[in-house]
Amino acid sequence: MAVILILQFVIVVSMVRASREHLENALPVFSFFVVLMPLESRLVIPGAFDFNTMRVSLLTLLILYFIRKEKTDYSPIPLKSLMLLNVCWAVCSTLYSLSVVTSVKQLIAQVLEYYLLYFLFIRILTRLQTLYNIVFAISMAMGLCCVFSLLEAYANWSILRIFPANLWITYNGGLDPLYIEWGRGLRVRSTFPHPILFGDALAMSIPLTLYLQSIWENKRQRALLWLSLALMIWAIYKTSSRGPWIVTGLCCVLLFILINNRVRKYLAVTAVLCAIVVVSRPGIWQTIADLYQSSTDPNSPVGASYLYRDTLTEAVKAAVSKDTTRALLGYGLGTFRELGLDINFLDVTQRWYTCDDNWDLFLYEIGYVGTFLTGILLASPLWIAFRSYRLLPSPENRLSGVLLISLAAFDLLLMSVAGYSWGQQGYLAWILISLVVCHSRLALQVEGPNRVLDEETRGLHEYDLDFA
Repeated sequence: MAVILILQFVIVVSMVRASREHLENALPVFSFFVVLMPLESRLVIPGAFDFNTMRVSLLTLLILYFIRKEKTDYSPIPLKSLMLLNVCWAVCSTLYSLSVVTSVKQLIAQVLEYYLLYFLFIRILTRLQTLYNIVFAISMAMGLCCVFSLLEAYANWSILRIFPANLWITYNGGLDPLYIEWGRGLRVRSTFPHPILFGDALAMSIPLTLYLQSIWENKRQRALLWLSLALMIWAIYKTSSRGPWIVTGLCCVLLFILINNRVRKYLAVTAVLCAIVVVSRPGIWQTIADLYQSSTDPNSPVGASYLYRDTLTEAVKAAVSKDTTRALLGYGLGTFRELGLDINFLDVTQRWYTCDDNWDLFLYEIGYVGTFLTGILLASPLWIAFRSYRLLPSPENRLSGVLLISLAAFDLLLMSVAGYSWGQQGYLAWILISLVVCHSRLALQVEGPNRVLDEETRGLHEYDLDFA
């Protein structure tokens, strides 16, 4: 308990200190802690809700926003209508939920917190340099997470052990936060609830780190970026998560195609170095080959997980189709994990409490209409980023391209795990959504002599781009 209180105090003090000159200086600090801190870092209020470090950070930012009363932009908020529709539908679903209390808690965590984060970023962020500092803070947070995963892999010790044992998210009967799976051994999870979620965040962060490395000027910080990148590549391998591996590869291909600067050279060098490591360490290639072989064998636990996802989709569709109201509103936010669903898998019917496809989870909990609205909401930032990439002059359009890649990775990875509201990557996604919208407005803002952009950015002319 003392560790949690100390960490929350450090977060509050760090954000207050960072905001002394300008409120938006607290945004990189906020992003760093939100991505870094685990769900285990929380104060449990019996019968109410958990007061975790994400909520402490968000509440601190909200209080600072009202106290500082700095000049802000009151122009229309992009995506506002879609958010209101989602909130209204989530409220209707909650009123018809199988567990209203659970759904209310999820409504706060999954809807209100994300949208409040977005609102604060849109209103507070006014400088382009702050936007890049936020991306740097995310890379550093993920780099530190990778350091923690080193301890898991080589010291069999998890950083989560510093928190009370009753708060651990475990998979071995509550004995240890280390994730050890039959057939795959130890899979690193760092501060994330599951190795796949850690892999998702890495798949989103690797393109950001590569791009930042291609434009950053500070030599010491460039060294930290290279170190973080190397650790991220090692860590995503050690998660033994197929979805993040595939999506990371796709992201790197898109990064090479869309971003025509030094990042292409860095991608090529990274690919060559990875190939050398694989060739020089046959065990790595053998691990990848064995995982592929297991994935194609329906009789193995790894292969069965693919089959389960197909069975899950059919079971969810059947469940919501039993009743017209359930098809429209679902069974309520958070009800799948609490109440479970009877699924016949491999000729055995049992109650499952995990949903390995977040789109199926959306369908079960908020129905077809809610899933459609959520899909439109998550697709809209991709369209905004794509338009920015197409319409903004080079080189500033490149960041829009990178943000497009990272958010597309998040949306794709929702097909492999229920990662929208479970773990830090959901907050990371909404930070990136906020950056997409802010970047479309701030891309051509003139900054002082200490800005981080490369030289070619300094000659940009005014360009009007409005996504409101």
